[in-house]
Amino acid sequence: MMNRTAMMSAAALAAIGLSACAGPRAFTQGTYTDPEEIVMLDDDWNQNDMQLVAKKIVASLQSWKERDALDGDPTIILETPRNRTTEHIDLGALYDHVKTALINSGEFTFLDKAARREIAREYEYQGSGYVDPSQAKGPGRQQAAEFLLGLVITSTIQQVGKDKVVYYKATFELTDIETSVIVWTDHKEITKAFKKRAIGL
Repeated sequence: MMNRTAMMSAAALAAIGLSACAGPRAFTQGTYTDPEEIVMLDDDWNQNDMQLVAKKIVASLQSWKERDALDGDPTIILETPRNRTTEHIDLGALYDHVKTALINSGEFTFLDKAARREIAREYEYQGSGYVDPSQAKGPGRQQAAEFLLGLVITSTIQQVGKDKVVYYKATFELTDIETSVIVWTDHKEITKAFKKRAIGL
């Protein structure tokens, strides 16, 4: 009969064996990196692509405003973006990059379409009698949008043997809401080349 010490040793060895068979361990240590640093761990759309697109579009919109010498700040509302790639791309995050830079420039005004229902409910509450009437806010004074900013992103993939090239094109358009005329458009193209390497055991 196996004694207690031998049984415990056998159990420990079995646990080690199961752990080894379970595959590589999960990542347990990380470090902060510069978000501006270009890092490509795979061939998918990444934060660097988003930053490159946003930088180009922000500069282009600012140049358009200066060229057309508009009176006041253009008031913009965001159109639902269209993703025509085969990837899941967070286009809302791309919109946020562009919107944040333009608002912080002090030259553009953006309206929050997503908050309209919440604002309408707040109007109802403030008009219900619970709020001091002299401080209550109500409908009828919201600012109207002048322009609609839209976004379409497309991609193509070419792969021959171990070589792969991924091409993205992000196109933005600014439409005059009153006339439906596209008053500005620009795009940013990104091409990334990859080479597949064999991974040894």
